[in-house]
Amino acid sequence: MARTFTATLQPLDTTIPDPALVVLIGAAGCGKSTFASTCPSTQVLELDRFRAMVSDEAVDQQATADAVAALRTVLETRLTRKRTTVVDATNCERAVRAGLVQAARRHGVPTVAVLRAPRSPFVPADRPHP
Repeated sequence: MARTFTATLQPLDTTIPDPALVVLIGAAGCGKSTFASTCPSTQVLELDRFRAMVSDEAVDQQATADAVAALRTVLETRLTRKRTTVVDATNCERAVRAGLVQAARRHGVPTVAVLRAPRSPFVPADRPHP
């Protein structure tokens, strides 16, 4: 049976509560860091930056486990202090997202997911993307 949608659409409230854990989700190059750059830098935990801190190279994938451990330590501290925190990483794996949500719940902080759509394969990499 077909249904007709008759409800009136209301404006979507996009207010992020304070404090909150904001989890950016999306493939590399889709605009997560661009979104994160609109937040105070003290709130942003960027995995690439943690890789650089532990290995001197942001792209050193072999340093990811150590970088994640360092990021999680800072995350737990910020959540304990009820500070809004933005996690800038792909966060594409369900287990990773679940761990972040569990950390926020342990500290009574709401979680907000921000999904970034992948860049179109039809937009050349050297051109700005949405």
